[in-house]
Amino acid sequence: MNSFQKLSFVLAFAGAASGSLVAQTALGPQVRIDTGRGTQPCNETTISAAKSNPLEIVAGWNDYREGTPRTGIGLSMNGGQTWTDFLLRPAPQFQSGVEGDPMTCYDDRTGILWAGGMSFAGNGGIFVARKDPGSATFTAPVMARISGGVDKGWMAAGRSPTNPNATVVYCAYNEGSIHSNDLGNTWTSPVSLGGGLGFLPRVSPLTGTVYVTYWDGGTGVLLRRSTNGGVSFGPPILIATRMDVWGIDGTRFPGNFRVASLNALAQDPNTGALYCIYPDTTSVVSNGSNVDLYFSKSTDDGLTWSVPVVINSDATPPGDQFFPWLEVDDKSRMHLTFYDTRHVVQNDNTQFGFIDQYYAYSDNGGANWTEIRVTPQSFSSQFDGFGGTFMGDYLGLSTAGNRTLPVYPTTQNGDNDVFINVIQDGPATTFCYGIACPCANNDPKAGCGNLGLDASAATGAKLSVAGTNSVAADNMTMTVTGIAPGAFGLVFTSQAIATTPFGDGTRCVGSPFFRFPVLSASAGGSFTLGPAGIVSYANTTFGAGGTISAGATWHYQAWYRDNPSPCGTGVNFSNAATVTWAP
Repeated sequence: MNSFQKLSFVLAFAGAASGSLVAQTALGPQVRIDTGRGTQPCNETTISAAKSNPLEIVAGWNDYREGTPRTGIGLSMNGGQTWTDFLLRPAPQFQSGVEGDPMTCYDDRTGILWAGGMSFAGNGGIFVARKDPGSATFTAPVMARISGGVDKGWMAAGRSPTNPNATVVYCAYNEGSIHSNDLGNTWTSPVSLGGGLGFLPRVSPLTGTVYVTYWDGGTGVLLRRSTNGGVSFGPPILIATRMDVWGIDGTRFPGNFRVASLNALAQDPNTGALYCIYPDTTSVVSNGSNVDLYFSKSTDDGLTWSVPVVINSDATPPGDQFFPWLEVDDKSRMHLTFYDTRHVVQNDNTQFGFIDQYYAYSDNGGANWTEIRVTPQSFSSQFDGFGGTFMGDYLGLSTAGNRTLPVYPTTQNGDNDVFINVIQDGPATTFCYGIACPCANNDPKAGCGNLGLDASAATGAKLSVAGTNSVAADNMTMTVTGIAPGAFGLVFTSQAIATTPFGDGTRCVGSPFFRFPVLSASAGGSFTLGPAGIVSYANTTFGAGGTISAGATWHYQAWYRDNPSPCGTGVNFSNAATVTWAP
């Protein structure tokens, strides 16, 4: 049996994990992710997904299903279409009557996700659990810090500053910064960051530098940096000086819920530019304070920052914008989510506030922003479960695999529920990167490593998708790069997802499958399927079961010859792509 026959045999008979993925070219529908919570309150959301494994997503929130705060966790294994939710708690000896302040983080290199929270008691502290790629469960939580004084932390993970092939996990909170060099199994003692609130760590994918932004409780929007993996931090750097200072009360906003002055921070993975967004009062108008989102940028590794400018649009009279969360994807697009009160004219002294969830993006480094109202209508803080006094202190958003995932609580159903939208930034979502390959031939930026074009087992073949997902236009192209000149391969497709090691790679497209024509790589090590052929070929060749129609979701992957090859099998796979076809 030759290698192509082996591929056909495996595709036809190997077991495949069923499932599909919602992939939109714009804002996808709301999906509630905390269904196990019923109608009890929730607030304070967080979310993470790794670009090397973007179909697997973890979210978190404060959960009151037991009548007292707990750390609620949601897990999706199919790109956000369906979710399971549960309570994450520390071992019994570290549990308390009040647990929460959820936090999540991701590692693009390994595809690992972490989730954690805090137990607020003398025997409590910070607990963290890990989810490995492909696993639908988390490890038992580890106590990263045992302390009765912990308060609000966030996590981040990324490359070590001394070894790009090693991962360090960080947690920054009121007592300082702790970190783990063994994927969260053991943790260091805290390194003080000084006084403040809302310590948010970020790890540079370029250098491994750790940046922590926070509010000093006064006028300072501050940053601290570590270039030695969290062993020590430099002195505070002033990002901006606030024009207005309030505590954690909500006196500047409609309703009686609190709004802490927390900052958002992100780094462009291509240019290294740092971006910070924070709320501040622009003016006092007839109905109260006009709070906007201010944006500042650094192009010298955080040493100096641009003059802050307002980036949100508004209404007349203006509403308020707050609870920002910011991410930058691998194409340098900036993604922002926040709460907004612009759609209902209301006074700051009103008992209950009407709020909307917003999403915005910028393709030019923050100079211009496109805003999208996410919620279908304004919702009231009256139904937050606390008499209108606690909507939570922050929101969450993650980007991975051409997808943006804002997660937020709304009271639109008469109680506070957690929702997510999937926002698609292109015709396809790419996934199935080389992060757990058969002979350690990993490439988290493409498929499993090959010896094709550059004779390096650390680089694999990459499947890229261009054009549109329009059935009528039929102008999509799928290009495979990074294989040996003259090597033959093909693209195959299915409506099922698999996770099956085969040859030197991983087959992530399931069965039953359909094959497009065999192609030969150019002298530059690439071949392209389409344009004007993917839809027409499928609809005239594959039969009724392989017809591409609007609304249908199909998964695509390339198989190709690689001889010699790192693992010695002579065959390999690219990463995969998911397309939800439109009219």
